[in-house]
Formats: sequence, C-alpha cells, structure tokens
Amino acid sequence: MSGLINHISAALAGALLLARFDTVGIKYFEPTLEGFWRSFWAAGLVGPFFLLLLIIKYIQINGFTLVHHIAIESLAYVIAWVLFPLVMAGLTQHLNCAKNYISFIISYNWCSAIQHGVYLPLAILGYAGMLPPGLETLLTLSAITWILVYTFFIVNTVLNVSRITAIGIVVLDLVLGLLLDTVTNRFL
Repeated sequence: MSGLINHISAALAGALLLARFDTVGIKYFEPTLEGFWRSFWAAGLVGPFFLLLLIIKYIQINGFTLVHHIAIESLAYVIAWVLFPLVMAGLTQHLNCAKNYISFIISYNWCSAIQHGVYLPLAILGYAGMLPPGLETLLTLSAITWILVYTFFIVNTVLNVSRITAIGIVVLDLVLGLLLDTVTNRFL
C-alpha cells in the first residue's frame, strides 16, 4: 500500500511541476505499462469530489430521479476517463508518435487530477451559490483557459508533436468532452 501511495505522491508532484510548465515533472512518472494502468487512479482520487459536485448540483431532486441523474453522470465520468485514451491509441499510431503514447496518457491522467483540483472547487462553490455570478464566470473562464494551455503543454511536450498538431489534439479532447456532455444531457 505504501508503494502505491508513494507512486501517487510522485505522480501528483510531477503533475504539479507540469502545471507550472516545468518539464522536469515528466521524470516523476513511471513510463511503464504498470504506470499506465496506475495513472487511472487519478480518476479515483477525483471521483469523491465529482460525486460531491453532483450531490450539490442535484440537491433539489428527490428519490429515483436523483439516483438516475447521479448514475448517468457517474457513467459519463467513467467514459470520459476512458474515451480520450482509447481515441489517442489510434491517433498516435496515425501521427507516428505511438512510442510516446504510454508516457502521454500517464501524464495526461495525472495532470487531469490537478485540472479537476482547480475546476471542481469552483463548480462546487458555483452550484452551492457561494460565488457571485460575475466572479464565478471570471474564475471559471480563467480556469478553463489555464486547463487548455496546460493540456496543450502536455500534448506538445510529452507526445513530441508539432504545435499545430498539439492544438488539434486539445480541440479533439474538448470536442469529445462536449459530445459526451450532450449525450449525457439527453439521458437526464
């Protein structure tokens, strides 16, 4: 258990360094198949905060409808953590950067935990009505802008692709998220 905790601590430290746009953070990740699978622990770390957001978001709903909404959103959460890596498995083959795929997904997953750590508290405070609307909008737009730049940095640095390709991958990630949100909302 302490080995897993040490692994998670090192990975989060690396993700924090990358959040400061310091490429040394990449050295904190274990670029192996085992490290790849362990990187999905990031979803487990973020999960309780996502569940808290759902509870606050749907607090006015009772009974079966509440369970339905939380179940649909939770399923979408799991799909979101799996969809992008699956798409990237094929895309990196096409882009001739498949040798960097495992390192990229490891970095992407752990950095996603940091991104959620910035965004989820804002969303929770927003749904709880604890932020004035103007401030909430400003903070949310700032967080999203930073997340997009952070993701671009990870794609460009770890996949070692051109800037234009990195921008395309960031847009692809964004579009996949928006499509998943659209499908999810149809079931709510």
